[in-house]
Amino acid sequence: MEQERTAGAREARREEWRRIVAEQQAGGQGAAAYCRERGIPAWKFSYWRKALAPAEAGATPRGFVELRPPRRASGVCVEAGRWLVRVEPGFDAATLLRALEALAAT
Repeated sequence: MEQERTAGAREARREEWRRIVAEQQAGGQGAAAYCRERGIPAWKFSYWRKALAPAEAGATPRGFVELRPPRRASGVCVEAGRWLVRVEPGFDAATLLRALEALAAT
């Protein structure tokens, strides 16, 4: 029960800061002047603006990202204008030709 209240308060705080950040951005006033007029600590505004930015923009999620070593190239690379096409052993030549023709037409 207590956790639900805490989670609800946390989400309410996030919503309030979303509103504040959106209001500042929509008003066109600089962040420092906006904060000064409203008595908001600039550091707190900056923190929330950065904390909310990834969620707002749908940007890169925070956390770990799996990195894999690059595979050794065992095929052939074909450059067609601004395109670079890599084909692996056993590729279908007719499909490659159609793909290159389509890329050349763009």
